[in-house]
Amino acid sequence: MTGRTAAADEWIRYRRTARHDGLVAALSLLYETLCDGAPPHGPGGHVVAPAGFVGADTGDVMATMTVEDGAIVASRSRTAPPSVSRTPWAAWALGTTCLRFGLSERLLDAVLAHLGGRTVGDARLLHQQMVKGGVAEAVIEQLEIETMLAGAAPGDLDDGVLSALNAQITRTDRMLLRLLGAVSFLADGPGQVARVSELIADVYFGPAPAGEHGGAA
Repeated sequence: MTGRTAAADEWIRYRRTARHDGLVAALSLLYETLCDGAPPHGPGGHVVAPAGFVGADTGDVMATMTVEDGAIVASRSRTAPPSVSRTPWAAWALGTTCLRFGLSERLLDAVLAHLGGRTVGDARLLHQQMVKGGVAEAVIEQLEIETMLAGAAPGDLDDGVLSALNAQITRTDRMLLRLLGAVSFLADGPGQVARVSELIADVYFGPAPAGEHGGAA
């Protein structure tokens, strides 16, 4: 394994942990391995961090959100400007994007498990034309994202590319939530994780364009 391959492999850990262990586990790993001191703030002074992480709730706590494997705190600092953080932005931006992609893959797994056990008449729901087409569209989006992230190291993808990838992840998650139907509205279900993931993107990359993504599911 070359040095560059080993470096790129570091970022896969965030994706794999998000997919297999969940949001809090992956976000905790990201903070433990990348944060140097205080958590990094977004341009608006916001932070999204695992509950209990040092510095996660030093500002005004705006929301505490419970997900399947723990709790996430969203806060806003009115005293520390974003430039105070010593966490390297390029590493944080790539790590956050890989984490969100892993969560999107986890959401696809949940959709397939949910739809796989349902039938309409004598036919499996997954075999219905509209459902099959919706799943295929989401998978294609994920394949495009995976191709862009493959082998990437911090600094390889500029801020514009990473922002576009995060918007694409948000768009894909919204497609998947529509396939989950009412299940996506459950506070402790996969829809809640997708909404926190979107909040992370909003904080660090800006909101996804409403027109492009057709509104929240």
